[in-house]
Amino acid sequence: MLSDPQSITYNTVAKSLARISNAVDNSVYRLNDTAGQAIYTLTLQHQFKSRNRVVARLQRESIATDPLSASTNIETSMAGTFTLDFPNAGLTPVDAQYLGSALVAFLTSAVLLRLANGET
Repeated sequence: MLSDPQSITYNTVAKSLARISNAVDNSVYRLNDTAGQAIYTLTLQHQFKSRNRVVARLQRESIATDPLSASTNIETSMAGTFTLDFPNAGLTPVDAQYLGSALVAFLTSAVLLRLANGET
């Protein structure tokens, strides 16, 4: 089990997310950031069957001005998910770690921005 709280950095600002839920196969961490007017939720989960899957998902919810009506606010949310999927035989968790590390290294800030702008 990972430590409580978990720390994430959003736009160069560290955020401390406290564990709000814990089960055998998942944990959920959350921060209601009143200063930034946002809610951050980090969900960590795994399943180990004929294929193994581990998932880390970060969601950010906030209030924004409705682009169709400047006097109205709307709830908005976005999420990013990282998934490792690998067989329980033939490849090891270390192999999955290497693959995940390679992908994380590839996803630099510049590459993420290009992807978010629609480049492939």
